[in-house]
Parts: sequence; structure tokens; C-alpha cells
Amino acid sequence: MLNLKTITAIKIEENGDHDYHIHAVANSEPSGCPECSNDAIYGHGKKVQLFMDVPIHGRRVGIFLERKRYRCRQCKTTFYQACDDIDDSHRATKRLVGYIEKTAIIKTCVSVAHDVGLSEGSIRGILKNYTEKLNEQYSFETPEILGIDEVHLNREMRLVLINIGERTIVDMIDNRNKKAVINALYRFKSPTTIKIVTMDMWRPYRDAVAAVLPHAVVVIDKFHVVKMANEAVEKGRKDLRSKLDKELIKRLKKDRYLMLKRRRDLDAIQELLLSSWAANFPELADLYHAKECFFDIWDSNLTGPTAEAAYEAWKNSVPAGIRGYFSNLTRAIDNWHIEVFNYFDQRLTNAYTESANNHIKSIAQQGRGYSFEVLRARVLFVGAKHKIKPKPFKHGVDEKSIECALPDDLFINYGVEFPVTE
Repeated sequence: MLNLKTITAIKIEENGDHDYHIHAVANSEPSGCPECSNDAIYGHGKKVQLFMDVPIHGRRVGIFLERKRYRCRQCKTTFYQACDDIDDSHRATKRLVGYIEKTAIIKTCVSVAHDVGLSEGSIRGILKNYTEKLNEQYSFETPEILGIDEVHLNREMRLVLINIGERTIVDMIDNRNKKAVINALYRFKSPTTIKIVTMDMWRPYRDAVAAVLPHAVVVIDKFHVVKMANEAVEKGRKDLRSKLDKELIKRLKKDRYLMLKRRRDLDAIQELLLSSWAANFPELADLYHAKECFFDIWDSNLTGPTAEAAYEAWKNSVPAGIRGYFSNLTRAIDNWHIEVFNYFDQRLTNAYTESANNHIKSIAQQGRGYSFEVLRARVLFVGAKHKIKPKPFKHGVDEKSIECALPDDLFINYGVEFPVTE
């Protein structure tokens, strides 16, 4: 039952219906003092210590281990028999620590603590060390095009970093303030490799990129910009409905659905309905027309300067009566002018981050009570499908050099692949 090289079982007992007690002795003898290496050591008593082991038959296993104590005549250090199978810092066998690492990443720390007989704090400590070890074990390639986005988990906004070119997740951070983003950017092996950064209009992102990647071109995600045009239409539509009586409101059935739909996607009946609204509610017609004209700019093949000119023309063409509904949009573009119009020269978006966020949420929903560190480990490391490609070798590299190379020298890990919804 014990099967450990440095421990010999003396007696095995059943303790109720839930536990096995194993009485054992350590079977290794020291050759000298572990501190000064002097061999002038002598016996200094014995002590029985309890160490937990991997559960057997659904029962917890406790090893009552008798260890001899020694003392060095030269440096006066006192020490116990060494046991390679024991992790003294956690009062557990090393194989139990390994079992906890694999189990606590998919189950709650409370349930694992109950199953193995250690405290919840000990389980969390082992899990923390394990996630730190995983973080050191894997090294993802620095992307040339970095996407910065966020995902809402456990009532908190969490930072997500995406390799846009390879469509992979490269990191997750527990919050999205400026300091956290700066630290995340510095964690890349070679930040200067990042040439373009796509993001939404969250100032800490821009400030962090300016601090760490002053050379990078920042592109505001197109979908966040056009979303604000839809929000302007919604604001105007609701305002108009609030001024109408019940009979007139009935005539605007499904108005929200149609007002947000693109004109190119309307069928004949929807076109007719929208035309009747335009005749009776001119403000709705103006809102819809302004929204469609704005979308047309972002759907065009215009370059930066011509797109800026088209935007200015659009802004001046919006009727005065509805201009206020678009104030949030125009203010945002004024505040992020360069970054917004960089889109027309780079044609990059954060479109794939929505798929990445859905992938992260699906993992979060597979269990309850995950800490962020555990969720991050599950997304990035444990069971994750990494996008790995062979590293191209320079001309003249011989076969012997390749045989001696480490995996990091032979392959590039671009991060975690996720299902992409086009």
C-alpha cells in the first residue's frame, strides 16, 4: 500500500470508515551534517510526524512517520533523517502534492482538502506554487499585432491579450487598470516586436501602450466605434417614443429591430415599413439615414486622410435636431482621432477577441469557485491547445546542433488556440 522508497511501513490500521493510518519508519541514514558536511554527528532522539498521502479506496491516508533526529558536533545543527518521498513544507508526500496539483485545478480547494485531509490553506498554497511553476514553464511568442480587450468574470473586468495575427490568447490579467496593463506588456519576451495594438476606447490601455510601446501604432476597434452610432439611434428612438401617445407607439412595433438593421439587409416588407415611418416620423428617418451614412464610411475602402474628410462631411450633414444624440460618438472620435482613423490604414480589428472571450467564459462555467489564478492556468496551460510551429533554422545549422537543441530552440509557441466564430 505504501510503496515509497525512503519509507518502510510497519503497521496499517483502518480508522473508522474514512481513514487509513500507516505507521512507518524512515530507512535512510545521513552521511554527514547537511549544513557543514561534517561527519561528526550523533543520535539526538526520535520523533513521530504525521504526513498525508494520496487517498486509497476513497479514504484519506495518514502516515505516522518515525524519524531519527541527529545533531552535528561541529556546527550544532539539529536535523532529521532525510526522506526524498516527503514534502516537509506541506506535511505531505510528494506524490500527494502532485495529486493535489492535478486535482485542485479542476475541483474546489475545499473539496480537495476534505478528500486528502489537509487544510484548505495548504491546498491553496500548493495550487499557488503549481500555477507559478506553470507560468515559468511556458513562454509564448510576442505578437507583432496585439489585441487588448477585457472579459467580464465573477463581476470583475479581466484583461485579455490576443495575438491577432495568429488568433491565439497569450495572457490574462486579473484587472485592467493602467499599472496592470503596463506590467502585462513588460512580461512579453521582446515588447519591441509589437508593431500594432488594437483596443477599445479605454484610456488606461492607451496610456500603458504609450509608456511601454511608444513605437506601436494604436488602432481603435472598428466595432466599438460603429456600436456608438447604434447607441445614438437607440437614444433618439427612445426619446421619440417617450413623446408619443399609445396609439402612435403601436405603429412603431419592432422599431428597434429595424432601426438597428443595415439598409442592405432589409427585405421588401421591411423597406416599405421603414418608408412609412420616415413619412410619419421624420426624426426617425434622419436618425436612420445618419447612422447608415456613418456605417458607410467604415465599410468603405477609404484611406486615413480621405476617411477623415468623409467623417467631417458626415458630421456637418447631421440635422441639428438629432445632432445631440450623436454627441457621445463625435466626442469620442475627437478624443481618439488619430487612433480611430489609423483603422483605415491598418484595417485591423479586435473581432476575434469576442470568440476568445466566449472560450474563456466556457471554461469558467465548467466549474464553480475558481480563483482567477486557477482559471488563468486552465485557459493558458492545463488542457489548453497551444499553437506551435517549427522554428525556421538559419542556413548552415548542422544536424548535431539540432539534436542538442532544447524544445524552445526548435519550436515557437504562439499561445492558446480557441474556436473562432466568423
